[in-house]
Amino acid sequence: MFEDLAEKYGLRVEAEEIDPANLRLDLRARWKCMFGCKSYGKPSCPPNVPEYEECVRFVKAYTKAVLFRFRVEGIEDVRRAQEFMLEAEMSLKKPYALATFPGGCMICDKCNGRCEKVRPSLSALCIDASQFDLDDGQMVAVLFVE
Repeated sequence: MFEDLAEKYGLRVEAEEIDPANLRLDLRARWKCMFGCKSYGKPSCPPNVPEYEECVRFVKAYTKAVLFRFRVEGIEDVRRAQEFMLEAEMSLKKPYALATFPGGCMICDKCNGRCEKVRPSLSALCIDASQFDLDDGQMVAVLFVE
């Protein structure tokens, strides 16, 4: 379903449908954002995202999601993966579809604050990325569908 989009952005990506109820949320993921991440303070990251309890309610409100595993070699791959996620979200034409970003938002060269493109990072939503057994050079993002 997303193969053409991956080709358009020149990305190596694997997609699998998941049940959001099986995602492990952990407040420590947010703390890692707050302490040690250069993206802290960006519109897609703490403190500009809902608190832990709201993240839990958000994830539990969905019954279907797609997990994307991106092979990244540098910042440009991450930026293209984020653009891919936005377009994937829009392509679904579902009112509550929402993409997450692998990493803090890097869409624009110069950030002017919150805009229509920004989406939360996985860690900002307290989703524990360690549950995905990532290889070096891999990043993940989730597209919440319905």
